[in-house]
Amino acid sequence: MIPLTGNDQEMSRMKSSSAVVLVLFMLLLIPIGTQGVVVNQSTFTPAAEALLEPQDYIWQEINGFCAWAATAMAFQYAGVDVDLYDIFALSTIGFSFAYFRFDDTFLVFPGALLTQVEPTHFMANLYGVNYTQYLGTDTPNLEQTVQVYDSQGINIGLIDGQYHAMDFMRQTIDSGYPILISVDPMFLPASDYDILREQELSGGGHGVLVVGYNDTAQTATIIDPGVGSFGDDFGYPIDGRGNYSTISYTLLLDAWSARYFITSTFLPMTTPVSSIDDHLGPMVRDKLLGVGTTYFPTSANAYVGKFGQAAFRGLSEDLTPEGLKNLLSVFDGVEDEVNFKASLLYFIGFGVEAQVTLQYLSFRTALYSLPILMPDTNLTSFVAAGEAALPAFDDLADNSSLIFPGNLTQATGYVFNIFQGISDSYNSSGDIDAALAPYESDLASITADLLTIADSWQAAGAALDEIWPSGILAVYGPYIAFGVGGVVALVIVVFWWIKKKPSQ
Repeated sequence: MIPLTGNDQEMSRMKSSSAVVLVLFMLLLIPIGTQGVVVNQSTFTPAAEALLEPQDYIWQEINGFCAWAATAMAFQYAGVDVDLYDIFALSTIGFSFAYFRFDDTFLVFPGALLTQVEPTHFMANLYGVNYTQYLGTDTPNLEQTVQVYDSQGINIGLIDGQYHAMDFMRQTIDSGYPILISVDPMFLPASDYDILREQELSGGGHGVLVVGYNDTAQTATIIDPGVGSFGDDFGYPIDGRGNYSTISYTLLLDAWSARYFITSTFLPMTTPVSSIDDHLGPMVRDKLLGVGTTYFPTSANAYVGKFGQAAFRGLSEDLTPEGLKNLLSVFDGVEDEVNFKASLLYFIGFGVEAQVTLQYLSFRTALYSLPILMPDTNLTSFVAAGEAALPAFDDLADNSSLIFPGNLTQATGYVFNIFQGISDSYNSSGDIDAALAPYESDLASITADLLTIADSWQAAGAALDEIWPSGILAVYGPYIAFGVGGVVALVIVVFWWIKKKPSQ
């Protein structure tokens, strides 16, 4: 994740916002791992070199989609001809959205950032791609993570240090396939990341493909989908700097080890499903309608959060004046209360805008890709229902919140500006009712757009339910189970899950 920075005023706001967790934009890669087996160290030939033949370069287009762009290119090497928009549809992340609101927690996740391992595993199974995720042996909470993914049938392997990592890189490339690795982008040589070095912003995660190595020159060849995705140089890298660029082994290891050697491979070694339509259609249906267990198959998160259309409805309720006052009341009596609450309002606006923007970009493209990927099914009604959400998404979305990481003064979107105005007014007056009053109509517009999206997603899911009937228990069962199971026990489990599972 690339932390947010700015001038002293913005830093002050940030420091006082820690009690509410806002999941903002990230440059992310799937945490990666074969049944908990350590990758064997091999003897490699000094001065060896290898370089894979190029495939189509896929640009991630904006901050937040690096994992999916890199995965699309890895699929190409595995023999599956897909582009970024296909990946949004096949993984169902374009049709996924989550909202968690309980106690002092406020979490908003677009599908692209919610969870990446399970959707990638699902997508790989559709086409018979052997997807394996690797984690470094020093990954925090490693044993629990391996158990969770192993229980879901996801191939998990371990990388034991930098020598194993480099040997595994050579072995995989020698077999004809790249590795997809998670790196701290601050160590990447492209000038696009100078902004991170200048501000000393380390600790982020970004996905690149390694497609070559040269032991004589001590360099690796990478494909980086992230160049040109943010900052003043935003735009497709027509100079080719993201495609087949070199990085020294030293910088590669620095960048890779900072992310616990998270790695994944995609190999064409299994049998595809007999009907993509009959697997993908029901999954998209359940993601849109908000079936929690399709989002988190083995986690209490499935019962605590709101998903799909229900997530947009829940968010719309909490962004009303009454909903915001209810959220702020949780922090009555905290130190420097007014400044603290003002900062929460500020970051709620920024976080919601950034996350809804990412969802818009992935949903819009996935909506039109799905009929091409499912040619045996008539999706006319589905597309028409989904299109009803696009104007509302367009009202709420603004790319500026994603293009300029670390510089909130560049955020110019409607939602962000409304919440910035409320925040500034409240910080000055200390009167929340007076701060909200001038913006009631704007908040009403925002919540109306969220409800329009919810209605559209529900209608699109219902269109798929006509083709693949699910029954009411399949759609709403998780919420019934939540009521029966008990809130207290599930909240305890969800906090355990969040703590134990590594960052995605």
